[in-house]
Amino acid sequence: MDHRKAPASKALTLPLWIIVLSALICLGAASYLGVVLLRDNSSGSSAKPTRTQATVASTTTPTTETTTPEPTETTRPTPKPKPTAAPVQRNIPVGVFNNTSTTGLARTVAARVRAAGWTVDGTGNWRGSIPQTTVYYPPGFQTQAQTLANDLDLSRVRPSVAPMQTDRLTLILAGPQ
Repeated sequence: MDHRKAPASKALTLPLWIIVLSALICLGAASYLGVVLLRDNSSGSSAKPTRTQATVASTTTPTTETTTPEPTETTRPTPKPKPTAAPVQRNIPVGVFNNTSTTGLARTVAARVRAAGWTVDGTGNWRGSIPQTTVYYPPGFQTQAQTLANDLDLSRVRPSVAPMQTDRLTLILAGPQ
């Protein structure tokens, strides 16, 4: 008579190579996420841009025409011209991002931005929630941001937030244009 009992069920034993491979995959995925988060200098914001490089267009300078008034027989004092503010330079690049479901909207609006004399440094999609089409500006570039908004007939201009780059204006499209 056998005094040992037969086991009710066998335990599942995985080969060692499957365990090591699974651990390496988990470690690689964690490393990748860490690099992505550190590279973007994210401060906990869930909105992240995906960027596609676009061709850079050269800026154009508007030409002005001067006319000389016809001489008149009566002499009237000529009013002094009112001093005008210096024109705002369009020398900061603009990133255009689509935050809608309309395919190609960033590319279409980027063409309008170029036509207004700005340099577009890239287009792409923006993940996150933006309530209205907005021009975001880094410190010191509020005047240029307002000029870009005026060029495109936009009303919303805000300071940039992480993960936006600090060397350009960021235009995020949030509706039909």
